[in-house]
Amino acid sequence: MSEEQGQEEEQEREEERFGIGEAAARTGLDPDTLRYFERQGVLPAPRRDPAGRRQYVAADVELIRMLVHLRETGMPLADIAQFTGADADAEVADPSRLRLELLAAHRRRVEDRRDALDRALDVITRKIADFAGRTADSPEVLQRPDTTISYTVQGEGPLLFLVGAPVGRGGFAALADELAGQFTVVTHDPRGIGASRPTHGMAEPTPEVLAEDLAALVDTFTGAPALFVGTSGGAVTLLELAERHPHLVGSAVLHEPPLVTLLDDDTLADRAASAFAVAAADPQRAVQEFYDLSGAAHHTGPDQVPPVHVELPELPTAELDKNRYFLGRMAGPSVFYEPDIECLRRARLTVCAGTSSHHQMARRAADALAAALGRPLIDMPGNHMGASAEPAEFARALVPLLLPTAP
Repeated sequence: MSEEQGQEEEQEREEERFGIGEAAARTGLDPDTLRYFERQGVLPAPRRDPAGRRQYVAADVELIRMLVHLRETGMPLADIAQFTGADADAEVADPSRLRLELLAAHRRRVEDRRDALDRALDVITRKIADFAGRTADSPEVLQRPDTTISYTVQGEGPLLFLVGAPVGRGGFAALADELAGQFTVVTHDPRGIGASRPTHGMAEPTPEVLAEDLAALVDTFTGAPALFVGTSGGAVTLLELAERHPHLVGSAVLHEPPLVTLLDDDTLADRAASAFAVAAADPQRAVQEFYDLSGAAHHTGPDQVPPVHVELPELPTAELDKNRYFLGRMAGPSVFYEPDIECLRRARLTVCAGTSSHHQMARRAADALAAALGRPLIDMPGNHMGASAEPAEFARALVPLLLPTAP
């Protein structure tokens, strides 16, 4: 026996060993499940004591925990058996390299599944907004010179307006429910969206026009400054409101205003303009182009970038009609809006972005806006759609920003 082999055996004798019951407790599995993994050939059989009882060490527990992660994320059992070394028929010259290859292939599968789930979540979130808008109590109506604006009020406390574009009452329904315990929450459908139906001769939904609609809505409640949260195009509306009517803005949280004008990226600007230009005639193409350039439906961390292209399914007629209006008339003026930075530095604005929005257009724009204003960029839960997709977590993060003295 070599000296090295002797040292390895000595180390094994010194390792803490424990039975199947403790191994199960440490991994959160039942003993029967551990036996099942052995029978299925996805977990190597552990050592046995002289009485034939299984004996586990810390490395066995770590391997079992890894097996659970691989199984939960859908790695094929044959691959798991190779990873754990339980496949006795496989002759492996370099186990470490094999494990690296198996994990790399599995990561690609998981990322593909995550992208598919993100797309499904986007559809589900929009449908929740649609149904919430249909089932909500009859909204109140604000008369404007060229149209009507539908709005809803709930809760009790400081006056808080949730502002979106194109997101309206339905898209904010879950977040409003979360905040209604601490605020009087006002949500509205921007002109041409939801119950604020487009009318003949209605002015185009530019940030300037949307800000005047919002100012009129605020005036129906109070002449004093109020609190605001704006997401995406709604954050752009709030920038214009702060410029035009600073006396109305007590404090505003701006989540990912997608301002291409703040990015030194002519290619991105050209792609956005192209998507908006074809929206009226070919909304499916416009949605695809804007989806790819914004990356907003994806979840990306600091070391990840959105995929260059993910083919979208054919949209139903109702979705196509909505995007003829949104991408054809509303999105362009918001994306290409140019804020007055000097004026806005005097306003109480907090700029934030999703922790899962890295390297996406709107987070990049939010980062540029925060830097221009001399403010920090605050991380918020989720991605560009965090306010609707993760309302409870988003609300918890919002409250300290709106009420700095809140616990």
